[in-house]
Amino acid sequence: MATFTWNGYISAAWTDLAANTIIFGGSSFGANITVGAYQDSTNAGNGDPGTDQGAMNNVKYLTSSTMSLNGAGSANITDANLAANDCTLKVNFSHTSAVATTGARLYSYDGTTTTTEAVGVAAYAFERGVSATAWTQINSDSGNIGGDNSGERLALADQSSGTSHDYYVAVSASPESVGAKTSFDLGVALTYS
Repeated sequence: MATFTWNGYISAAWTDLAANTIIFGGSSFGANITVGAYQDSTNAGNGDPGTDQGAMNNVKYLTSSTMSLNGAGSANITDANLAANDCTLKVNFSHTSAVATTGARLYSYDGTTTTTEAVGVAAYAFERGVSATAWTQINSDSGNIGGDNSGERLALADQSSGTSHDYYVAVSASPESVGAKTSFDLGVALTYS
């Protein structure tokens, strides 16, 4: 049986987010983000935002090739500067039989239709462990970018045969307009054999 598990690095350990929501916020949990700016906090919440279930690592988009990790200064977004345990998410794909993965991708969408971009949000993502040196834009509602569409998602590395496959990913988000952004979800899809 195939299973995806979304994990956040909370209290110095990878923690299953289960039914929790990833909350991108201003200076603290639930605080607003200025339109056009990127988040200064990332937390798990039990709603939109609900109550705080724990601070996660905050990897903030600065430019196409730079980030700020947990409020630190600007650094190039590379494997050398972003350890696996510094990523926003560890998405695990497991299977009871050993399988190889291909065509894996992370995308943002409106929470209903996987090929429709998230509403009112700009977002970038980065996969650690593949020698990448730049963010990939995965959503721009104003630019009609997002959803599980070619060229509008983050391609994840193929992985060889095994029963467990981990993808370490940084995600950063910015509101394109005033108001809560409740039509913003992340998804992962892949092929296995």
